Order: sequence, then C-alpha cells, then structure tokens
Amino acid sequence: MTSKGDTKRQALLRDKAIKHDRREGQNPYTKIILSNLCQGMKLLDIGCGTGHILQALASTCAGIQFFGLDISDAMIQIAKSNNSSSPNVLFIRGDGMALPFSGLSLDVVINRLAEYSPHEAYRALQQGGYFFEYGLGPDADREIKEFFGNRIEVESFCIPRVMDKWKEEVCRGLADAGFTIEGIEDYREQERFRDEEALMDTIEMVPLVKDFDRSKDRDIVKALAQQYGGENGISTTWHYYIVKARKQ
Repeated sequence: MTSKGDTKRQALLRDKAIKHDRREGQNPYTKIILSNLCQGMKLLDIGCGTGHILQALASTCAGIQFFGLDISDAMIQIAKSNNSSSPNVLFIRGDGMALPFSGLSLDVVINRLAEYSPHEAYRALQQGGYFFEYGLGPDADREIKEFFGNRIEVESFCIPRVMDKWKEEVCRGLADAGFTIEGIEDYREQERFRDEEALMDTIEMVPLVKDFDRSKDRDIVKALAQQYGGENGISTTWHYYIVKARKQ
C-alpha cells in the first residue's frame, strides 16, 4: 500500500472479489452494527474501501446518514459507483489517522481491516457513541504463512506478542484512547477460492506476500493448492474478531 492507499488495480480486485462472494451483508459484523443503529444517527466507516459494507447497511437503514472515508482515490470512485442509488451515503477521501470531523459529531464509527487512530475515533464520537472494529485473528491465512514463510507482509497478519493474550493486545489501543470495551468475539471460517488465479488475486490485492509475482510464485501457489485444494476449491483459514467499544 502506498501513502495514497490502495492502487486502482487493488481496488478493482477487491471489488471483483466481494461481488463474487456477496457475503458482505450477511455476516456477524454487519449484523451487530445494524442491531445498534437508530433513526437519525450518523455513522462513519473508516477505510470504507469499495463501499460494500455501507451499501449493505444503507439498504436497510434509510433514516441514517452514512459517511465512507478512504485514503485511496480509486477506492472512493468505486464506492461512489456502488452506492449511486443511496442518497444517504456520502464518500470522502481522507486519512483514518486524522479524521475530517469535528469532536462529538458522530454516533457510530466502524472500521474493517484499515489503519486508523483510536484517539481520533474517540474524539469524533458523541458521549455514549459506539465503535465497532473487524480485525484479523492470529490464525488468519495461516496457509499463506506456511508456504511463503518470511516473505509474508507482516502488517497484513495478526502476530501477537503473547498468543493466549491476543485479544487483550488488539483491544489495548482502544482502551488507552478511553473506550470501554463491551465485548470481543472471534470467528473462524473456511475461505474458498475457485482456482489458483482467484487465490493469487487475493494475495496481490491485500497484499499478503512481499514482492509477489504471479509468474515467479506460481509453483508455490500450485503447491499450496495441491495441499489445501479439493472439489470445492482451495480452502484457507479466515479468522477474525469483532470488538464492540463505547465512549462513556
């Protein structure tokens, strides 16, 4: 990722992958957010990407103002296109480390796998406001770590200092910013790729591997596919957590 966020190619690959999968509106993350929304609220999605989470939320909640923030111009353009029929969704190019919102101006802030400042999220929320974070658990993409070893992009994985205290570690920044942690749950799923090309799309999109080259690294991907492939495609581990925090 550059200082301007994801590239146009990464944005297009992400949009393609989500549209093929179509689970964005049917997962625990969107469900817990929806269960805490009320008419008249203002919600910000930090690192909104291609806008599919806001698309799912806005299709259910017409009486809420949604804001999507992303540092990538390419992501913002695709997000606007995906949400063109939702007048209550506004997209802004901006940095999650310095939110372009005044203090106490938002009711809910959410973040899914994007860089952000817990202190900025806390500042922008009203008293009693909620923060929801979807982050990586330590078992996520363990098959990629197994086959690519020390070539993995460390920032794209959860590598805790103490394994049995990893939940405390991922919540520490929020607690230090002043949030009260109301709960953290983790989930494990099997992520399936229809073929080696789809798997390489994800490795390149995130990115998961340093200096990944589809031609040079094809033999490694083929070996991974042989180890973890089957009739339903190539299976990898998806491990994530959802934190619910509140500004008291």
